[in-house]
Amino acid sequence: MLYITSHGFDLKAENFSVAGSSFPVQLQWLPVVGVVIVAFVALYEVSARIFPRRGIEIDPLGGLRLLRAVAFSLALFVCVLYVPYLIGSNWFWARLSELSRSVSQVQSFGLSLLSTDESVMALSPLWQYSLSQTLAPAAMVLSAWAFGRGGRRPRKQR
Repeated sequence: MLYITSHGFDLKAENFSVAGSSFPVQLQWLPVVGVVIVAFVALYEVSARIFPRRGIEIDPLGGLRLLRAVAFSLALFVCVLYVPYLIGSNWFWARLSELSRSVSQVQSFGLSLLSTDESVMALSPLWQYSLSQTLAPAAMVLSAWAFGRGGRRPRKQR
C-alpha cells in the first residue's frame, strides 16, 4: 500500500529469486496476492475452529457453518471493496434521484449520504484504492472470525 500511495499506478516489476531461479513480479499485484493469502488464512482458522483436531465431538452442522462463514466474509469483502465506488457513481445518484421523487423519505437519506460521500470522494484515487484494499480484507477477517467462532457449550443434562 505504501508503494501505491507514494508512486501511483506506475508499472514496475521486481525480480524475485526462489531456489536459484529468478522471476519478475509486478508490484501492483502484491495487494491481490496479500488478499488471497489473508483469505486462505482466515478460511484455515475458521475450519480449525469448526472442526477441531482434538477428541471433541464434531459439530454435525459444521459444513454449513463453514459455508456460512465463507459466504458472509466474501460478501462483506465485496461490499466493502465495491459499494463506495457504486455510491460515487452517476448511475446510483440518478436512480436515487428518481426514487426520491416518489418517496419523500429517500430525499433526506440521499442528502446525508451525499455529504458523507463527498468527503470520501474528495480523497485522491490512490488513497481511495489503498483504503478500500485495506478495509475490505479487515472486514473479511472480522466477519470470518465472528461467524466461525465456536458455538455455545452444550448444556449438561442433570
